Amino acid sequence: MGSQLEPSKCVPLTVFIFFLCLLTFVNVPETTLSQDKSRSLGYPTWHPPIKGNDYNKSDSAIFFSSLLMAITCYLAARWTAYLPSTRKLQTYFISDDSAPVSAYYFNRLLVLYNFNTLLTLFALLIFDAGKFWVALGMIHNTTEFVVLVLIGSGGRLKNIKFYGILLCYIIFVYCGTLFIDWPYDAVFFKFQGLCFDYALMITFIRIYLNTKYELKHGDGAERIPLTNEEANPDDHFYDQQYGFVHHPCQLLILIFASAFHNVGNLIATVSIEDLLPTILSTLTYAVTYPAYMYYVYVDTHSTSNYPTKRIYLPSTPGWKKFVIATISICCGLLAVRLGAFLQARQDHQSNCNLNKEFFFDENYFKELGPIYIEM
Repeated sequence: MGSQLEPSKCVPLTVFIFFLCLLTFVNVPETTLSQDKSRSLGYPTWHPPIKGNDYNKSDSAIFFSSLLMAITCYLAARWTAYLPSTRKLQTYFISDDSAPVSAYYFNRLLVLYNFNTLLTLFALLIFDAGKFWVALGMIHNTTEFVVLVLIGSGGRLKNIKFYGILLCYIIFVYCGTLFIDWPYDAVFFKFQGLCFDYALMITFIRIYLNTKYELKHGDGAERIPLTNEEANPDDHFYDQQYGFVHHPCQLLILIFASAFHNVGNLIATVSIEDLLPTILSTLTYAVTYPAYMYYVYVDTHSTSNYPTKRIYLPSTPGWKKFVIATISICCGLLAVRLGAFLQARQDHQSNCNLNKEFFFDENYFKELGPIYIEM
């Protein structure tokens, strides 16, 4: 892109920011959160008793989000059942000097991402149990990991070591949540999931900016938009039969979906004892994943003014991967730290109210008046 980042400046700055984030956890008071019980299994959940809890509302929010996700997942599975029938509908990933790779596999993975998240959300509705639920809950984060690796591999999984790394990640996260006690097991699981969510958003932003730059100033600029003389007769036919998108504006849908999902995760992280934030966090799923499926629809049912839609993946050497991973970890740490700060503040207010009620209750002292005088 226009300005080149230097590893000699970015890496030390990122490490410095990381240590600043760690310093915010110094002298964090221990929390005394109670742990709620699952309605169906009786196992401990990963949240305290919800204030003013109304299962009629919370279950309705989960079911509504699950229903929208199921419908859009079914439609997207049909949209991606076959490769696009014409070049005007096709999208390719361009990475360095490698051969173009069809975005068909990426779209199919987004459908799987929606389906796996639907399973975890539906399991939450049925079980609502922490350590028991994690076996299904972690497939959501696993799919995000696969999406990141797919993009980093130029649009297709081709490293045989990846499956071993993926298995190690699954075992590590499961063992961590299994042997860590409440509430740090929930914090650990939430933190590692937040890291992938922020990394996904950063990756989509980089893809959009790099594609936009390449289409104007780089390799894509040489593939100028089609003119009436250059276009094939079939191109005009498909332009009339399908929608039209100003490529690469459809990538903004991916940025919106990932950012909106982070908003929902932030709400769920900083407020875990109130009903309204819990419902709002659940309803974000009804926007995020249908939005991902809308991207699949636009990508498979729209033409552009280019012969094919080309997505230019940004170059990501080792030092850039380190920077992106560190920034994602810092965002996850700050979200967890904000939640810890609000929880400590709420505990402090509760203790103050308890002390005020104990020391300044006139009726209480009237009842103990004779005893107090004798002492």
